[in-house]
Amino acid sequence: MQYFWSIRKILPVIILVIMPAWQAWADPASGPAIEGFRGANFGMTQMQVRAAIAREFNISAAAITASENVLQHTQVLSVKLPDLVPGGGDAAVSYVFGYTTHRLIEVNVLWSAQIDPKITPAMLYQNGESLQNYFATEGFPADRSTGNVATANGILLFRATDSNGNAVLLILSGAMTKDPKSDKSILSPEALTLAYAADPQHPDIFQLPKGSF
Repeated sequence: MQYFWSIRKILPVIILVIMPAWQAWADPASGPAIEGFRGANFGMTQMQVRAAIAREFNISAAAITASENVLQHTQVLSVKLPDLVPGGGDAAVSYVFGYTTHRLIEVNVLWSAQIDPKITPAMLYQNGESLQNYFATEGFPADRSTGNVATANGILLFRATDSNGNAVLLILSGAMTKDPKSDKSILSPEALTLAYAADPQHPDIFQLPKGSF
């Protein structure tokens, strides 16, 4: 099973004042390592990740779906999980395996009404705030973390990298408009994405060599 989402109108819209760019407080000389999601660590094989999923979430092998990203030529394991954030609804978790190494390089966790029709914009905001607060207290160095940054399609709630270049990213996505009366940004949230990536500057995905065309 693969999970997709698209931008569409959600009412009621929620008015949000975009706060100034924000940074986590931490000792600049240290910081946590970003190694994957829960028991699934970067570098694991599909078999190891399947075992970690079953052990961590107590689900059967049949609940884990295998697919392929035809553009990146990567293999993907997907599973739908309830209440990763307590009371936050169901989430789709996708584990991505590298094109050349065939080992875990990325994990994406997605909340949206397309995955769980009971999820509301308020729940997306609450999930996002809970996760943002969690990562803000993890101790990422201030020069490698940021958050509350407006984007074309939502808000970057949090982003950080570790000393090895691995990254964690939290994005609340939706349609952004301006309120002409208050000049505040208006977000209609439609999805919350939490992504963990191993060395995203050098992703292990299929890319045409430079100069090949």
